[in-house]
Amino acid sequence: MESQSFNLTREKWIPVLDPDFRIQELSLVELFREWESLKEIRGDNPPTTLALYRFLLAIMHRAYLGPTDTDHWKEIFQDNGKRVVEYLQGSQDCFDLFHPTNPFMQDPALPIERAVPVYAIHTMSTSEVFSHEHEWSGYSISLPEAARLLVRLQGVDITSLRAFYVGQDSGNRSAVNTPTMNVANVLLKGRTLKETLMLNLMQYSPENEIPSVVAGEDVPTWETEVGYTGQPKKEIPAGYIHYLTFPWRRLRLFSEAGRVQQLAITMGNSLPEGVEARQWECSVAYKEGKPVRLSLHRQLWRDADSFLLTASKQTRPRIVDWLAELKSEELVNNLVVFEVLGMSADQAKPLGWSSARFSVPIQFVTDLELAQSLKSAIGIAENHQQIFRSFKGSPYFSLAEVLKNGETEKLSKALDGESRYWAILDQAFSRLLHDLPQDNQTVADGITRYGLTTLPAWIKTVQDAARRAFTESIESIRNHQARAAALRTLEWKLAELRADPREKKAQKQKTAKKKQKKEQAVVQ
Repeated sequence: MESQSFNLTREKWIPVLDPDFRIQELSLVELFREWESLKEIRGDNPPTTLALYRFLLAIMHRAYLGPTDTDHWKEIFQDNGKRVVEYLQGSQDCFDLFHPTNPFMQDPALPIERAVPVYAIHTMSTSEVFSHEHEWSGYSISLPEAARLLVRLQGVDITSLRAFYVGQDSGNRSAVNTPTMNVANVLLKGRTLKETLMLNLMQYSPENEIPSVVAGEDVPTWETEVGYTGQPKKEIPAGYIHYLTFPWRRLRLFSEAGRVQQLAITMGNSLPEGVEARQWECSVAYKEGKPVRLSLHRQLWRDADSFLLTASKQTRPRIVDWLAELKSEELVNNLVVFEVLGMSADQAKPLGWSSARFSVPIQFVTDLELAQSLKSAIGIAENHQQIFRSFKGSPYFSLAEVLKNGETEKLSKALDGESRYWAILDQAFSRLLHDLPQDNQTVADGITRYGLTTLPAWIKTVQDAARRAFTESIESIRNHQARAAALRTLEWKLAELRADPREKKAQKQKTAKKKQKKEQAVVQ
């Protein structure tokens, strides 16, 4: 093993989509020399794709020590990756999988006794959902696959029990979730790989504490004295670059005949108690102080305002703030594509991964009023989902009442009108995104208002979708009396939902006064 070498700067291992939409593997140097013509990174799965992008961004930040401002960003764009190539060629020892003392992202102190078969990585958790191999299969992975696995495990990995580190035989051995787990990780997409990496190259100005405070030397972990080795500990990242390459795991590959069949993995470093990744994280939106979570069953557009708008109790990803800065200097296009990637888990049980995209005019990023109108539109759609709930007075409750079915919640879930509802709205929302910016009017206070025509039309679209979805969901019910009762309740509920808020408030006050008069009459 000591005589082996697989240097990531020269060997082909990063899967990319080429100009002809074919997948090919490139070395790090080749990637930055050809990035203008390449389409995108295409990893083995979305978590690997996400981890590879973050890894490449860390390399860029290190090579350029920026961009410190929009002018520096422009210089980096024009440099076209030359300084990155120089950095990679001058730091080749950091990127060799089998370097005798500094193997890439590994800890040479881990012995083979700590190793498990590569296929067993996920069986160390409470689920074998992603493991389709067995001990007798002789399963192994190629060196390019092994390199991608290392990057993924350091960047996107679940909480699970790991082997004890060298010298340990008791105590905690649970590796923490990496900050990318269970959250909606935003990646801004360009037409080429170069554009995508440049769009996600966050402003980096340590003297201004952007995007974070720098304490000590902020360099990639592979350049530090300790690197990815040593007793796991709680540690605060020195800065943004260190955070992007943080040693969340201790890892070591064991290869034979150019294939990797075993991997040692233990817990790595973690953040101290009370320290949150938010101060370094730039690609995640927050609501109520918590990261917007990744959902495998919820349409991405329902959280679109979280990625576009900073408002009361919500903060969009900081990379989107930087995108607005770039737009103010006319350095980016008028259409922005969001790709949201990630992996979802229930504690130590992996549930799945996802990758979804939506595109919007960049005006949603730069115009607060427009983004607020979009938030209102999404709120209207979310509010109408109560049509499909099981509370007393809901359409499904009325249905169950006539059917003498006491388990209204089970009935509503079985008929599942809500899934139909959101599916119907999918296409309509895409039209709304492009219609809203055109529907504007400058009012007396000089502020441009949006949606005076579009939002009332959207309410009708939402109500039509709710009506259709609910009606279709009860078609299998043969009791016509029950269906009629449910449909009457549906129309009553829709009327209540489309009422103007001011009218609803007046009606509520009117009802309260009537109630008060009745109570006074009883007393007299």
